[in-house]
Order: sequence, then C-alpha cells, then structure tokens
Amino acid sequence: MSRERPLGVGLIGCGAFGIFCLDAFATMPQVRIAAVADQRPEAAERTAKRFSAAADTNVADVIARDDVDIVHVATPPSSHHQLVLDALKAGKHVLCEKPLAMNTHQADEMLAAAGQAGKILPVNFVMRYNAVARKAAEILRSGVLGQPLAGRLTNCAFDTYMPPEHWFWDREISGGIFIEHGVHFFDLHAQWLGKPTVLSAHAETRNGTDIQDRVTCRLRHEGGAVVSHYHGFDQIEPMDRADHRIICELGDLQVFGWIPMRLEIDAAVSDETQQQLQQSCPDCDVEVVEDFSGQTPLIGRGLPRDVIRRIRLTWRPDTDKAAAYARSIRDLLADQAAYIRDPSHRREVTESDGREALAVAQSAAELAD
Repeated sequence: MSRERPLGVGLIGCGAFGIFCLDAFATMPQVRIAAVADQRPEAAERTAKRFSAAADTNVADVIARDDVDIVHVATPPSSHHQLVLDALKAGKHVLCEKPLAMNTHQADEMLAAAGQAGKILPVNFVMRYNAVARKAAEILRSGVLGQPLAGRLTNCAFDTYMPPEHWFWDREISGGIFIEHGVHFFDLHAQWLGKPTVLSAHAETRNGTDIQDRVTCRLRHEGGAVVSHYHGFDQIEPMDRADHRIICELGDLQVFGWIPMRLEIDAAVSDETQQQLQQSCPDCDVEVVEDFSGQTPLIGRGLPRDVIRRIRLTWRPDTDKAAAYARSIRDLLADQAAYIRDPSHRREVTESDGREALAVAQSAAELAD
C-alpha cells in the first residue's frame, strides 16, 4: 500500500449503523470507500451507489479486493469471529463493531491471528473519542475531585424497532445485552476508573417470555470505586436516555447521553481547584451554591479538606448529537489509519481493549445466568 493514497475501506453489513459510519468516513481524506457487501442485494447496491463504491453479496469477494485495505465488520456479533479471521487471512486490517466476539475464546483466536498477520483489529469504541467523555476522564484522573468512590450508570434504551423476532433478542446471535451492548460502557468506565472486576449480575425477562430486556451488575474498579450498571431496552424512543454518575471524595461528576453531550460537576473546591476545573471546561457555566470559607476545619474520610465553596459546573460541546457521534467515528478511524501508516503512533483504542471489555461482559452474563 502506498503511503500517499487513502486507505480503502470495505464495509461488511449495510445496515443503518454501517451506513452512518460510511457517511462519516466519506469526509475523510485519509480513507476511501472502496466496496460494500451485504447478503441483501438491494441493500448492497443502494449503499454502493450512495458512496460510489463497488457492491457485492459475496463477502469473500470484497475482502479479496486489492483496493480494500481495512475491512469494517458491521454485522451481528455471532458473525464477527469468522469474518474477522477471513479478513486477516486475506491480509487486511479490520475495524470490528462491538463486541469483538461472542466470548473470550473466540477473541483470543482472533487477536492471535491479527498478531501473526501484523494487522490491526480494534473495536469501534467511539465513546473514547467523545469530547464530553474525554473531559470526564481528564477530570477524574487529575484528582481535583479526590478519589472516585462509587457510581451508577443508568442506560434506558428504546426497543421501538426491535420486534420479538429481531436478532438482538436471540442470545445465540447477539450474546445478550451485556455482551452486545454493555461492552461500550465497561470499556469507557475502565478508562475513567481502572480495570474492573464483576461483583454481581442479574437479568430480567419480559412478561413471561425468554426475552432478557433488563440487566444489572456491580463492578469494583482497581482504584476502589464500586459502580452499579443498569442496561434496559425498555423505553419508548422519546425517553431513550443514559447517564453516568461518579461519586468522588469532594463531589459528583455526571455525564449525560448515550452519545455523551453534557457534563455536570457538583463539588467542593478551593480557588485553585475551581480554576483548574474551569480551565478544563472552557465556556462552562458555573454557579456558586454555598460559601463555607469560614467553616474550618472541614474533614472528609478522616482528612482535612482545603475547600472554601461548593459549585455546580455545566459544560456542553458546541455541536449537536449527530455531529458529535460522526466526529467520534472519524476520529477513531483517523487514529487507526495514523497507526497503520506509522506504527510509532500511539492509539487510543488497541486490540486488547475489545478483549478486556468482552471479558467483563462475559463474566457478568455468566453470573446473571
């Protein structure tokens, strides 16, 4: 592959999300949409026409194309294992949608094949590239709020377009909510709080059926924070919502949105730490809730705390949800493309990240069963 020409992308799976990704990729000078494949001929042809690409119903033909450098696997989870192995065998890089595989045994085989081929195999963990999620990581790691102690994720997704026969409800195809969906959040919280261990997990079925539409788990992160997760596909579309709340020694940090779009901090601060927070979040809104500069000493967890007021800080990126999502997807692929061209480039998402999030999801799913 010439270092000058764009990387050729071959999409496997012309569903709504695959097309959304191609819309994002189409604006990138680093890549070119070369070909698409789908078992539905009309979907492949329609997508190919939209992006001036080649179309095929035969995945092997797309994988084998000389102008395809990176294969984007955007198919249901049970198909990832074989498709990825086929692409790696053909000498292609792979960008895999979450989850990497159905279990860690498959994942280990896939990662070994990627290593032997000298090719990349990241999972499309787009939240790592989201501006709000990155601000949260920066603030939590800075220690300005003290040690993270506990947290809760509430993820209420809508199921409007998933009738009972949809593949998502078949755990032989999807792996279930923890594996198909939860890996995004397990990965994100690992970046914020350190490597997690599953303490407990539970699943509920819908109204006497075998459809698992609500799952919960508790994780303990290596820094000591214990976080509860609720993942439910149980809402009408207008009520779809997600929020993360991390309780720290000096206050709370909250992130709102499945695509994070708002950061809120309720914390006790000094002049110095307030300035640090405001510098981290330019153009934020800050409200002083209480002044307790004369209340000394202030003790928390057995230690004196150098704080003089309580503030509420709110920060939003200057963009809308769809644009933020598309930018995260572009940033992820640009990051991977930079590594392909220069292996000294340090990537935000590497091969091990998909495996680690899957291991947490698999452990939760097994405990819930």
